[in-house]
Amino acid sequence: MEKESSNMNRRNFLKTSSLLGGSILLPNTLFANNQKFHFIMPPKPFEYYIKEGKQKGGKILLIGGIHGNEEGGYKASDCLIDTEIKKGILAILPRSNPESIFTDMRGYNGDMNRKFSNISKNDNDFYKINSIKNFIADFKPDVILSLHDGFGFYAKHHNQWGECIVIDETHYNNIDLYSPAKFVSDSLKKAGFDIPINNTHTFQKQTNHKEQRKSLTYYSLQKHNIPAFCIEGSKQSSLKRKLQIHLIALKEFFKLYNVEIEPTFDYLISNINTLIKPKTTNIIATINNQKRLITHSEIIKVPKGSEIEFKITNNRGGGLIAHGVNVNYKSFHYKNNLTFYVKNDKSTEYKFNIIKG
Repeated sequence: MEKESSNMNRRNFLKTSSLLGGSILLPNTLFANNQKFHFIMPPKPFEYYIKEGKQKGGKILLIGGIHGNEEGGYKASDCLIDTEIKKGILAILPRSNPESIFTDMRGYNGDMNRKFSNISKNDNDFYKINSIKNFIADFKPDVILSLHDGFGFYAKHHNQWGECIVIDETHYNNIDLYSPAKFVSDSLKKAGFDIPINNTHTFQKQTNHKEQRKSLTYYSLQKHNIPAFCIEGSKQSSLKRKLQIHLIALKEFFKLYNVEIEPTFDYLISNINTLIKPKTTNIIATINNQKRLITHSEIIKVPKGSEIEFKITNNRGGGLIAHGVNVNYKSFHYKNNLTFYVKNDKSTEYKFNIIKG
């Protein structure tokens, strides 16, 4: 297994997050001085994994976390990181949008799945979108599977997107999208899940879903001629059900595209409760060149003018955000006491306070 990451290059800007609440950090007119703390936040790398089996097979790219409030997608992606590949090659981008995951928002910087057609270099999602595009171009997968959780249940109301398999057309160029989607949908039905096909007809002039022309799946088809599918759980379902649907669907797509994992999907599906147990996130704070391990809620007294740099010991789902401070900041100065939340994906494990002392 190979894992590489690269720090995101973001332009600082202010945004009020409904999750964080409270007063928002105002722009500093006077930066570093001896009355302000200087905080350096943990990097949010572009995280990916490439795993290759000994036997030749297909190439699958699995993408989770484009929408941060759709935990079934990024949790299912995470389940496959610890598996081995028996046949073929698997690439996983488990948490494509960490700021949105940590704040449990669809898009902290706007809807990231509406930025694949065009995005400004000044957009805080530019690095992530560009990284995904470059990865697709370099990896050249046989298929792209994008994991989401939609609202409601498509089987009951066709204006809702929960629990369905989304395709942009029945066919595009020489690519048959309908047959693989139907095979997976039929397999899910045999397993007890009614997960129909949602065809958005994105390429048709009279489509009702022109916004899909800005999406990852449309980009993959139109730009690279790569078949792409969205697997949708439902926001209204339990996490266990979301993962069951995602993993069963992945099992069937992996059959079609000739990739095998070990342990098997059946094993993962039978052990979902174990797989979704939260991991522990620890923070290492370097305060004026002195390291300190933070593992639980506490109050830390720090002299005025101190420089505090944070690092995360568990980078899979682990994060750190400051109360009322824009999550895009890589570093900032702050004059007053400040509360930090240690994140495990959307969940807050504990919080600690930095105060003047």
